[in-house]
Amino acid sequence: MALLELQPETSAGARLVECAEALTDQLGAKATEHDTAGTFPFENIQLLKQAGYFVAPVPEQFGGQGVESLHDILVASSRLARGDASTTIGLNMHLLVVMNIARRWRTAAYRGNERRATAFARSLETIVTDEVVIAAAISEPQQHLAHPNTRAVRNEHGWLLNGRKIFCTMSPAASILLVSVTYDDGAGTLLYGYAEVPVNTPGVIIHDDWDALGMRASGSNSITLCDVQLPESALRGGFPVGSAIGYIERNLANGLFHVSTSLGIAESVHEAVIEKLAMSADGHVGAAEQMLVADNAMSLSAMRATFARAATLVDRFDLAHLQSDPTPTEWNGLFAEVQTAKAFVQNAATQIVERAMLLCGGAAYRRTHRLSRAYRDVRAGGFMHPLSTLKAYEFIARALLGLEASLS
Repeated sequence: MALLELQPETSAGARLVECAEALTDQLGAKATEHDTAGTFPFENIQLLKQAGYFVAPVPEQFGGQGVESLHDILVASSRLARGDASTTIGLNMHLLVVMNIARRWRTAAYRGNERRATAFARSLETIVTDEVVIAAAISEPQQHLAHPNTRAVRNEHGWLLNGRKIFCTMSPAASILLVSVTYDDGAGTLLYGYAEVPVNTPGVIIHDDWDALGMRASGSNSITLCDVQLPESALRGGFPVGSAIGYIERNLANGLFHVSTSLGIAESVHEAVIEKLAMSADGHVGAAEQMLVADNAMSLSAMRATFARAATLVDRFDLAHLQSDPTPTEWNGLFAEVQTAKAFVQNAATQIVERAMLLCGGAAYRRTHRLSRAYRDVRAGGFMHPLSTLKAYEFIARALLGLEASLS
């Protein structure tokens, strides 16, 4: 008897989950091959495009699939990760950006802010019509989360960008890089902003240098930006450098996207081991094996409950604040909840995979075994911002103790 898996809560989400389930085996068909060679699965990107997956969060009136529920998007991503976590982690980087744009459009439209609503609507329409694929160029060496080292300097033509990014997942397939930058607002205040940079812009160099322990097919290359000239319209808005609330507002749910892959990996290996034991045990499974299986089942149930609760809290939070902005206390409180869920799911997923390897035996230690890939892939979530596991512990503790939020 299989444990009950998470289910979508909306009709649009149900269609997306059904789509994800139909794609899982196809995405995983060459996963071992790409993992061994460290190559990028362009064929998977094409499959996802054909299925309309890249426009899933875009409202239907703009040509998308209209999936508004974060919970449902994440459930679908966990299904995809059962087939290929590397592809899913890259797709998620795109989806979290598009979901944020769609959320801002809904808020602006609800509040009657036609100028902002029109601007966000135009962005959403462009994502559909131009088949945009977005890669997030956010991470940097020795990074301060709320103060990018990459600089945008205003000139007579718009903006000039210089900097270096790392872990730019899905960069081989991207058409647009979303680049975090520090810039001067013209009055002496440094702001954190995001610049949209077409990958074919002169001065953009995507290095073919991704060679990691896990997520080897994710194309998480480093990026160099050398005197990249952008128009004035490429960079707008922003928040004061160092502002925890400004950062949290734009990255509230991103950690859940990252560990949706961890959940999918854990679900996949648990199912595989159960099937192996059922076929090979001749009706007998030892007490030690039974204990490990039960431990994994308990962990998986707790993971699903924690993960779904956090996603649902974010969905409710968005609906509750369509009319008015949250307070800093509300932002900090929910971000702490999300980070608690991220850290718990990540730790539990890693433990599930380790127990699964013990249950499988020495065969799982071979590099080409699916559990070997899972063992390496599942660890990526612990390093991914926002927040890495160590930073999450610090943020959660400070929130509980009533200390000032810090992302340094």
